[in-house]
Amino acid sequence: MIKLNKHKIGLIPATFIGISAIIGSGWLFAPYRAAQAAGGASLLSWIVGAGLVLLLALCFAEIASLYPRRGLTAVISTISHNKYFGFPFAIANWLGIVAVIPMEADATIQYLISLFPSISPYLWSHSSLTPLGLTFSLFLIVIYCLINYWGVRSLTKANNAIAVFKIFVPLITAIIAISVSFHASNFDAVEHTYLPYGWSSVFTTIITTGIIVAFNGFQSIISFSSEIKNPKRNIPLSLVLSIVICLIIYLLLQVSFIGALPPDMLKKGWHHLDFQAPMVQLAGLLGLHMIMLVLYVDAMISPLGTALAYTGSSTRMLTAMSRERQVPRFFDHVHPQYGVSRRSLIFNIALAIVFLFSFRSWASLAQILSLFHILAFMTVPLALVVFRKTVKPEEFNFKVIGGRVISALLFVIFSYLFVIGHFPIVFELVALITVFQVIFIALQSSSLKSAGCAVKKCGLLFVYFYALTVLCWLAPNNGGHMAEGDFFILVAVIAGAFFFLLTRVNAGTQHEATL
Repeated sequence: MIKLNKHKIGLIPATFIGISAIIGSGWLFAPYRAAQAAGGASLLSWIVGAGLVLLLALCFAEIASLYPRRGLTAVISTISHNKYFGFPFAIANWLGIVAVIPMEADATIQYLISLFPSISPYLWSHSSLTPLGLTFSLFLIVIYCLINYWGVRSLTKANNAIAVFKIFVPLITAIIAISVSFHASNFDAVEHTYLPYGWSSVFTTIITTGIIVAFNGFQSIISFSSEIKNPKRNIPLSLVLSIVICLIIYLLLQVSFIGALPPDMLKKGWHHLDFQAPMVQLAGLLGLHMIMLVLYVDAMISPLGTALAYTGSSTRMLTAMSRERQVPRFFDHVHPQYGVSRRSLIFNIALAIVFLFSFRSWASLAQILSLFHILAFMTVPLALVVFRKTVKPEEFNFKVIGGRVISALLFVIFSYLFVIGHFPIVFELVALITVFQVIFIALQSSSLKSAGCAVKKCGLLFVYFYALTVLCWLAPNNGGHMAEGDFFILVAVIAGAFFFLLTRVNAGTQHEATL
């Protein structure tokens, strides 16, 4: 048996892994896009988004302390239910994590383009990277790969230094921007209200502007759960610390961005703001040229830290899926010295390159990634309730107070966030997951009878996915005619009913994973 105790991660490095994953390119783009989508109400979007993720992270911590396993986030519902039930969540989680890697590379290139305007046409055209711009992004992805290639020790050493820099630069930027220029009237400048686009904008902003994408970084800590010292204490504590620290930073950034804007820019409303490199351009408007230089440096470092964490996290996810026979066992080969599956790492990097050439800008990835993440989040409340029913109480190392109620609430809210996404994207995502599931069942089944048994084990889950797709089509933001309050009640009732059905341990969804 391979022993990796000398590579165990302590509380501070674990917290830094979470911070580095959460404060990536999100701080360079999300405050601008959130303000553009919701105005002053964007502050509520950050608070609600972080609150949901914090509750989810505590539920994650309960499961991780029970099963501190490599790449746990990819196989939670396989452990709680079965491999057919868990596969769509694993695919959504894994693809969503891998796709962040090119997203961070794109963010770096987009910011550096504004540093050298003369070369911009060669790197950026029609709101996407050119072939030369993609080549530079590809170079960055190779660097992410090489650092992870030498194992968790190399990763944490690089990440600790990066995380410290990533904390202070956004904080200093926000504080200086507020001290130089702050217009309190900006928060209700449009239609004289903090909610110029209604309460629904608070929730749509969470999934369309990168808020969920940013806070999803907490999962990196869970993926390293088998490599963290004293997981009972350090997993929940590092999760809470990383989320709270990052929320404070993001709120300061949002306040500084909204307050520092020249009031004349808001005459036509928030939707008409147009920035390519938002934080740098804002610093330029305020005459903060030294800050602009620091931001250009950070445009390299912040995405680097996040990409490193996500590269390591996605590698461990693929390894875990291999151990559950959801992907070929070829990927379950952990290097005895460096503690990482280099086969999983290289495959993920190859897939990240495919994403790089398919989606050529930060914005084009933000919403589809949010929907991938939300779909993956749904597995946690389902799994937690099943574990509460099937695992002996004395086996739990950490328990969330009111865990079952919190789980039901999270499932309903995540279902609502999913159905208020843009219908074409939701439809395509569910269709993609269905295709993957059909292929997986076909490869796993030796006869029509075994295929039928597999469908039975995951059929109810897919009925729910299709119900969510129909609800998305009926959503007010997609052209539906229901009032927003009535629509939320409808989603809550349907989600609550399916939550009860999907957490029944006698519904053909018993655990069959290898523990």
